[in-house]
Amino acid sequence: MKEGKDIKSLLLQKQWEASFFQIVEQYSQRLLHCAFAILKDHASAQDALQEAYISIWKNLHKFKGESHPYTWCYSIVRNSSLNELRKQKKHRSEQIESILNIADHTPLKWEAQEVDNQLLNALNILPEKQRLVFELRYYQDLSFKEISTLTNTSIGALKANYHHAKIKIEKKLIGQLNLP
Repeated sequence: MKEGKDIKSLLLQKQWEASFFQIVEQYSQRLLHCAFAILKDHASAQDALQEAYISIWKNLHKFKGESHPYTWCYSIVRNSSLNELRKQKKHRSEQIESILNIADHTPLKWEAQEVDNQLLNALNILPEKQRLVFELRYYQDLSFKEISTLTNTSIGALKANYHHAKIKIEKKLIGQLNLP
């Protein structure tokens, strides 16, 4: 990918319009892919990306340069996409329940919405680095080499972070379900 102007430099120089233009110019396809990977629907992904762009624009002044600009934008798009997914799942769940007029069946431990909430809670207990690596690897299907380039972290450290993240998520979910 050909890089245009250095976004990080523009952000640190407080050139908000130029940095935002470069973010849209350089990252739009990758960020749209991120949203689509979560939402599995092009229109919903576009909506989530637009919401994320608004958030990015409003928060450009908060970028401190501690991470790569793409990583920062990715986190915002991910959160916007997950919020959209929650809204959709809640709406679908309500539709299904009204159509089926759920009777007095043995309830499941968790409904679909609760499963989603528990996974998000499990992700939120992870340290920032483990959560980022897990999301980039699991949701974005990036290779460890690509993640290494984005985060300036060795591939070995990334693999360790991913492994520890999976174990922590698994323990959290199994503990919540009271499984052996």
